[in-house]
Amino acid sequence: MFTNRRLDKAFSNAEVISFNDSDKFIIFSDCHRGDNSISDEFAHNQNIYLHALNYYYENGYTYIENGDGDELWEHARFKHVRFAHSDIFEMLQRYFWKNRFYYIYGNHNMQLKDKRQSSKKLYSYIDEFTDKKRELFPELKVHEALILKYEPTGQELYVVHGHQGDFMNDQFWLVSKMWLRYFWRYMHIIGFHNPASPAKTCIIDTKLRENMYVGLNIATICLLLVTPIALNFLNQTNYLILIRVHV
Repeated sequence: MFTNRRLDKAFSNAEVISFNDSDKFIIFSDCHRGDNSISDEFAHNQNIYLHALNYYYENGYTYIENGDGDELWEHARFKHVRFAHSDIFEMLQRYFWKNRFYYIYGNHNMQLKDKRQSSKKLYSYIDEFTDKKRELFPELKVHEALILKYEPTGQELYVVHGHQGDFMNDQFWLVSKMWLRYFWRYMHIIGFHNPASPAKTCIIDTKLRENMYVGLNIATICLLLVTPIALNFLNQTNYLILIRVHV
């Protein structure tokens, strides 16, 4: 029931974004952008991700990053992540400057819920080639959750990462971060995978589904087009929870 309370709290504090038939959204989750080292799994997929970002930008979509876009458990310095994937961040900037960019934090970038941390990491950066300060996402608001409200009917789609209520990834997240950064990262490099990953645990998935009104599990680096067609999922309920089982 604690998961319910955490999800309800995030829902009550979520910003409401109204949309109608002319609006389009693209939602990505769990990209886990790293520093382009051996342990950076995103590096293998950055080209197709960049191609997708460009396609949805050119076709007028609003981009929602639903948690864990940046891997800050394994990599302590965000500047290394940004530099490693500078072309990706340049593309995300284009969404930002068009007011078509929303950033939700997950368990792997939980520290960004603190405005002091998000302003330091996300607002600006020092250009590595000119040594000058440049804007990245100035005054970007980092969300825990969002509500997409369909104007014609008032129905709501609740977008949240999904770590809320899980002890190791919510209340105990600092310890989990240290464990991953100083142990599992190096095990990962030599080929081991975390056997306790919630994304691979059916029990965790079942628990989340049972504790929510309506659950839609989105795959790693999820892709969901939010259009009026998605409202068919709502049936008799007032809102749909879009949730990613965290890793």
